[in-house]
Amino acid sequence: MNTSISRQKFPLVLSGATALVVIVWMLSGMFSHSESSTPANGAGATQSQALPQVRVQQMTAAPVTREIVVSGRTEPNRTLELRTEAEGTVSSLGSARGAVVKAGALVAKLDTRDRPARLHEAEALVSQRELEYAGIQSLNTRQFTTPVQIADAKSKLESAKAVVERIKLEITHTTLVAPFDAVLQDRVIELGDFVRVGDKVAELVDLDPIIISGEVNEHEIAKLAVGGKGVAITVDGKRHEGTVRYLAPKANSNTRTFLIELAVPNPDNSIRAGMTAELRLFADTVNVHNISAALLSLADDGTIGIKVVDAANTVHFHPATIVGAADGGLQQISGLPDSINLITVGQAFVKDGQKVNAVTAASMPGNSKP
Repeated sequence: MNTSISRQKFPLVLSGATALVVIVWMLSGMFSHSESSTPANGAGATQSQALPQVRVQQMTAAPVTREIVVSGRTEPNRTLELRTEAEGTVSSLGSARGAVVKAGALVAKLDTRDRPARLHEAEALVSQRELEYAGIQSLNTRQFTTPVQIADAKSKLESAKAVVERIKLEITHTTLVAPFDAVLQDRVIELGDFVRVGDKVAELVDLDPIIISGEVNEHEIAKLAVGGKGVAITVDGKRHEGTVRYLAPKANSNTRTFLIELAVPNPDNSIRAGMTAELRLFADTVNVHNISAALLSLADDGTIGIKVVDAANTVHFHPATIVGAADGGLQQISGLPDSINLITVGQAFVKDGQKVNAVTAASMPGNSKP
């Protein structure tokens, strides 16, 4: 009887012992793992974790001249409406419309009418007055005249001379000439036309230098100066270098912009007035880094900038001041140290002030060149 009971209890005892062994084994593994994961020197979990790795590229700033780009238009250096200063009939014409004329070239000539005869008469009167004045002075030496008579004779002589000069000037005004080198833009008279004093005869435009005018805002005007350099790019793609000749002292009341004029040499009059042009004005010179727009980062406050690594492998965020565009889609950024270690890979996963493991492309396994 007892033997039967013992055989029935034996499997239960065996199962319990096995379970106890398993529990002891598991507990011993947990304690062993806990002890092995604790640093021997007690430095904590920070040193056991690897620093984030970023790739950097050393860059050096280069000086560039900042450009201000505005839309402009070509204009004549000066425009003149030639008008008559004497009346008469057009007796001859000079150059045709569109012709280049030199200073003093004939534009039109009026008939002199009776002016030569009037001049001859006035000159004869002058001779008479001169004789009368000489005779009065001779009588004065013999005390046969008075100072009043002498003054009257002199006045008549001067009046006769003035008439001569006036008629000569009228004759001069019958010939209309170009006052400066120009292009004859238009001529509104023909042979036989009768013109009066003040009538328009022709329009002259001076295209050398050609003027490219544009407008800049109040921030840009302070960076420019009369005598500065600039480039105008006309619609045909040609570049024309020039000099800033005028900066408006007062802003346009409607647009709050300032007029600027660039003078470009145009000796052959090949640049016409009234054309659209892109005006590139050279301002101050700054040191810039040429950086891809893809490497720009955004700070928590929305500021756009770049991330660099210093000598202590600490990340720093620098606000980016974009001053222009470079070849290859790069951006010209100023305001940075002359020499920087720019983060080119991993900049999105590190923050300002964070320690990193900075490597270059050349130092990475499998790479033999940057």
